[in-house]
Amino acid sequence: MSRPRAAILVGCVLVLGAGAARADLPPGACPGPIEAAAGPLAGGTETYQPADFGAVPEACPGTDLLLRLRGELLDASGAPEFRGQVTATGTARGRRRINARSWISVALELVTYRYVNDAGVASNTFSFGPATLGYHLVLAARSSGALAIYARALLPIDTARQPGSYATGGELGAAGRARVGRRWLVDGGLSLAAPLDVTGGQAHGQLQPAALAEAWFAPRETFAVFAGASVRFEAAPDASLVMLSPRIGLRAALRHGLSLAFLAEAPLAGSDGTNVSAGLFVGWAPAP
Repeated sequence: MSRPRAAILVGCVLVLGAGAARADLPPGACPGPIEAAAGPLAGGTETYQPADFGAVPEACPGTDLLLRLRGELLDASGAPEFRGQVTATGTARGRRRINARSWISVALELVTYRYVNDAGVASNTFSFGPATLGYHLVLAARSSGALAIYARALLPIDTARQPGSYATGGELGAAGRARVGRRWLVDGGLSLAAPLDVTGGQAHGQLQPAALAEAWFAPRETFAVFAGASVRFEAAPDASLVMLSPRIGLRAALRHGLSLAFLAEAPLAGSDGTNVSAGLFVGWAPAP
């Protein structure tokens, strides 16, 4: 695409986005403060989704704080790998509403613990970072749902890496939600993440498209359960399936803006290798 055409396209997107941001959301398009079926829980594995990089976010704006404790198990103790790994992470994420249709997000890996047993040689490490910064915008909204786009950057703050080595990258994606009945909702989206590893002055990039789909059932407004699946590919430099993972979970809205949630995933296929991962979420949102 030529530079003039690219500039025109970017200008049109900015104009449309600015117009959308000035418009209020129609009633019912997004969840209320105590609605438990409020959007995806960030999952996946820490290896491919540090600080939620590559994880499809909510489709609706909000101001909140979230703490996630997540554990992962990789058991490849049989031949030919003779390897096992346990990973535990503590992640903090905050969102800040800018206006009726846009918001920013910041996520940070507060601590990551890894225990690796490679053919009988064991090691364990603690690390801090990385972080992500994102901008989100609702493009379309009706009383039955909303559609948003987002851009996110992976910030090279990671103590697990050696001096002169760091990871960064960018991500573009879209997220949506729709109410399909009085007690049923569906959500999900698409992500296109491009992580970049730099070691000793050598840069190695990847292109990782991903998709997520979930169905939520809310027997009451303050409690909901869901089931779904996520899939992630590596499109470049080599084409391969990274992870195909079913997921189940629940969320409950409590008093004083607090919420609790649980997510479990068990990848069925792909090069990721993780056998199971689970996360416990504690959230807080200020009163509207």
